[in-house]
Amino acid sequence: MRKFISLILFVLTVVQPVFTQTQSAAESRKKLLKMQLDYRFKGGLYTFENLFYKTVKYPEIATDNCIQGIIIVSFKVTCDGKMSMITIKNPLHYGIDEEVKKFFGTLEGKWNTCKDPKYTHFEIPIQFKLEGTQMNADDALIVFESKNPGYICHGDDYYLERAKKYLDKGKGRAAIEYINTLIKHDPYNMEYYEMKKKAIGMLDKKSKKKKKKKKKK
Repeated sequence: MRKFISLILFVLTVVQPVFTQTQSAAESRKKLLKMQLDYRFKGGLYTFENLFYKTVKYPEIATDNCIQGIIIVSFKVTCDGKMSMITIKNPLHYGIDEEVKKFFGTLEGKWNTCKDPKYTHFEIPIQFKLEGTQMNADDALIVFESKNPGYICHGDDYYLERAKKYLDKGKGRAAIEYINTLIKHDPYNMEYYEMKKKAIGMLDKKSKKKKKKKKKK
């Protein structure tokens, strides 16, 4: 009984604060973006979202290939309302990036003026996900969910389990394949980048061993 109580206390004092910090980082980012869009976009975030859902389609080629994840759209809107430097970070391809660019191409003339240049830069995380797939949706400002293609599309747990398995076996190249998918799913998760760094380190070690063997020959 004492061990059980100690475990509960550990979760409350250690695990819960970590979870809260992660949540607050995502919530703070979304709160700031909402404030920016409410101030700069005509009609605010509500109108911005409605226009997005009316304009953007989840490409069939993307759903058929179970393509999911968060893209980050970086752009600038000058204080007199001119858009520029629209860049897709963490691209998903399969027609998704083109759909998003098409949407942002319709936004000229829909911005309020401002006096402070700190309200001119935006980075908007948009998640594309398929029904029934387990994915973290906390980091996205907009979540676009579509029907699955009629078969199972794997979620975060599937890729994380396999990435860790290959890392434990020292198979960096195999692990990277799954880690890259995890980064596509959630580019804000620092754990994935640390895992990739570890996997690359494994490849570097193997490469050095091969070079040493060649020198000995």
